[in-house]
Amino acid sequence: MQPNPAPEPVIFGEPQQVMIDPNTGLPQNVIIIQSPSAAPKVIGILIIIWGVLSSMGELYNLAGSLEMGGLFVAFSLVNLAINGGLIFGGVLMTQYKKKGVTLSLSLIGVAAIIGVVMLALTPGMIDQIIEDENLSGDEAEQLRNATGLIAGIGMIGIVVCNGICGLIIAIPLMISNNGLDDSKLFG
Repeated sequence: MQPNPAPEPVIFGEPQQVMIDPNTGLPQNVIIIQSPSAAPKVIGILIIIWGVLSSMGELYNLAGSLEMGGLFVAFSLVNLAINGGLIFGGVLMTQYKKKGVTLSLSLIGVAAIIGVVMLALTPGMIDQIIEDENLSGDEAEQLRNATGLIAGIGMIGIVVCNGICGLIIAIPLMISNNGLDDSKLFG
């Protein structure tokens, strides 16, 4: 016994022609939907890890800042606040919120400014190091002569490193299918 053949499809109305795009080989007017990129989530997790590790390091350095004076304690507390903000920004990025990227980029800029200001205070720190270490006159002179070079190289390093971090944080903004919402940091 032969199986029953499949019934013939019934077409109502006029048959439609399917136009094939010669460039892609796909039918025209087809919308391809992709899942959003994982870049915001991955970079957000990396920012969270960085913020936690930096906070732990800053808490460790806070004891040394207490010995150096009030200004350095203030810088340490501001750095702790920046690291807390980076952790929050990373959490927002893992939730595909654009304001997490904006917040993290802003905080990286503030951290760079604070780092440059701290290095501008290097000459005052050098005098204290000379007193604390009982350096000879020749050693003290060499250290004073190298202070500008040390501060300059440090400032360049801070700007370059924070610039690279800023570019890495901005990767989700550069991806076409990033999945970020249109939330704004202010407003």
